[in-house]
Amino acid sequence: MEPAANDDPEHGWWLSWYGEPPENTRERILFAAFCEVHLNGFQATSIQDIITGAGVTKGALYHYFGSKDEIGYALLDEVFTRYIDSTFIAPLGDTDDPVTTLTEHLLESGRQMQDQDVALGCPLDHFAEEMAPISTDFQQRIHALYQRKQIALTAAFHRGQAAGNVTPHISAESIALFFQATLQGCMGLAKNARSLDTLIQCGECLLHYLEQLRPENNPVPPKPINLDLERN
Repeated sequence: MEPAANDDPEHGWWLSWYGEPPENTRERILFAAFCEVHLNGFQATSIQDIITGAGVTKGALYHYFGSKDEIGYALLDEVFTRYIDSTFIAPLGDTDDPVTTLTEHLLESGRQMQDQDVALGCPLDHFAEEMAPISTDFQQRIHALYQRKQIALTAAFHRGQAAGNVTPHISAESIALFFQATLQGCMGLAKNARSLDTLIQCGECLLHYLEQLRPENNPVPPKPINLDLERN
């Protein structure tokens, strides 16, 4: 799925999937909140920032949301869910060749990514780093979103294994977890370095890993590794 065009220089690729700002008042409030939180973080974003960005009155905002936390919950339950579904899960679809699908998705994302996108980082990861450690309600919602990605990836790799397009030597669940963690780590390192080159370098290694998941590139089962570590 190709993102809609967007000319916002501050939000770039991450906001491009949203398309035009919505006309519905409640959706406009969430749109403004997404922009502010992505740019400044949830804790630094004030109710007034959201009111100003949405172009609504305080009464209109409180008609739909009783508090800033409620806006945050709606961002995760609605906006971030749509974000994940459209930019991550939808490209997987019903594919039985997830290596090709994910490779094409990463390459297309890399072609569109700009310096400002790297500096802002992934909006979900940013939200998770800020809010998950300090709020159980936020942590549970964020975990559910990561699980949503994990389930979609696992299903795609299972289909790929059944079709003979993904090596059977590694569990689909483990591949999905490793892919998601690596992609998240790539974005985090690039954001901290404020370096698009860092993201591209890390992404190239992830693409190489995906290629090794093809059965013809991984014909021999890996040697088992004992990770049954003693714990005090």
